[in-house]
Amino acid sequence: MSTISKSDAVVLKSLKYRESSKIVAFYTRGFGKLTGIVKGALRPRSRYGSSLEPMSYVNLVFYRKEGRDIQTISECDTIKSFRRLSEDLDLMAAGMTIIELVDLVAYGEVENIPVFNLLVDSLESLNTIPGSPSGILYHFELHLARALGFGPSFGDCVSCGSDRTVCFHISMGGLLCAKCASLPGQTVKMSGGTVDLLRRLAGSRGSDKLPQSEITPREAEETDKFLWTYLRFHVSGIRNLKSSGVFSKIRAPA
Repeated sequence: MSTISKSDAVVLKSLKYRESSKIVAFYTRGFGKLTGIVKGALRPRSRYGSSLEPMSYVNLVFYRKEGRDIQTISECDTIKSFRRLSEDLDLMAAGMTIIELVDLVAYGEVENIPVFNLLVDSLESLNTIPGSPSGILYHFELHLARALGFGPSFGDCVSCGSDRTVCFHISMGGLLCAKCASLPGQTVKMSGGTVDLLRRLAGSRGSDKLPQSEITPREAEETDKFLWTYLRFHVSGIRNLKSSGVFSKIRAPA
């Protein structure tokens, strides 16, 4: 038997289904990743409008049945329209990277409110904060790892406690000093500026509170390499993103 359920959600992706319907993947506050069919979504006078487009923040009403892979959506109303994300190529690319990452790491209808809040907060920040989206994306990737239980540490050397660190040990999840850098396992070298940046990003409670100082080309290159290496190692499902080709021009040093 189906039950009527409600939840806030962000649209991850949507596909045409037959002549007039859509299959849409959502990340919801109460049910994790949920896929639903929206009947009549493609009809000329459909009431759904842009609410089924990727990155839309919506309120869902749906008929939920345990064990069913595709639920039936009865209502989908926009809570907030992130209009800037559809008007600026750089912001759109960053937003698409964020929702694609969530789509990759979310499995089944498993609630994870920290991931949902991080997703909405990051899209909201992209939509409102001026300047480059790189810091917001780095903040999202770092805090996504934390929300999934693999948060890295940027304190003293995780092996001996020295405060003179030179690299990050991927499997140990923390920094190493020069003396301990030869320990077995994959490491990523980091400058002092990059470590400071990562510490500030890790300590920020929301992407609207990010440090506003300029990220240097070296810091951007090292941060990018570290975050992707770390996520791929610790988080199942991470792979090259379709959106990364578009976003590469943003990450490239000036």
